[in-house]
Amino acid sequence: MRVITVANRKGGTAKTTTVVNLAFGLAQHGNRVLVLDLDNQGHVMQGLTALGTESQNVITTMPLKGFFTSIVKCSEKIYATNVDTTRANTNDDIALDAIRLWCDSDQVSTYFDIVIIDTPPTLSSQLMAALSAATDIIIPATPMPLASDGVQKLLNACRKAMVERKFRATSLTILPVMVEQNLKLHRQELSNWYGRYGRNKVLNPIHKNITLAEAFAKNKPVFAYAPHSRGARDYTELCKQLIGYKQEVMQ
Repeated sequence: MRVITVANRKGGTAKTTTVVNLAFGLAQHGNRVLVLDLDNQGHVMQGLTALGTESQNVITTMPLKGFFTSIVKCSEKIYATNVDTTRANTNDDIALDAIRLWCDSDQVSTYFDIVIIDTPPTLSSQLMAALSAATDIIIPATPMPLASDGVQKLLNACRKAMVERKFRATSLTILPVMVEQNLKLHRQELSNWYGRYGRNKVLNPIHKNITLAEAFAKNKPVFAYAPHSRGARDYTELCKQLIGYKQEVMQ
């Protein structure tokens, strides 16, 4: 089972926007996608509800009791967990291998090809379990010096866990988001990332684009809201990267 975990311990880094648009884009390529929302704000469904909200009991057990209300069918190939925002607690304890074992179970692999996990912006057992489950870890960040410090610390932690075989990921990449090409600081920091990590470890950038925010306001992925926009083109290229090849482990 391919499991893509999108993580950054800082909020406001386009994690949910990336999860929603990856789900739609990968489904367009024929993949059956399940989105697991581990952020107790439950914003994933806000980005998908315009597609559909039909309750489905395709999976009978979930890795966190009381966190979710149901699994919702959003389209023929996209399902997502509905978070109980009144009770869900991102500090609830969870075993490191709980999400990995659930993703690899027959009940999940029978119905889905890819699981995409949205994570809370906190260092918690839930975040660690989501990272442990991942075959692909994507760290979205805006190319700024302070953001780079946070990215480096998370990269170091993931590398260490991968070496110790606590994480099974074989792909560890950075996704530049909210990039403004006319800002010198963004260009400089991106250049620093390419030099430090290598271009094959830094995914194609997602540029700052108002349609990404407008699409979320309409409860749609950007592909469904403005398919010819810069945001849709950027996420299309990201999906092609993820489908076309597996990134090697970041050394």
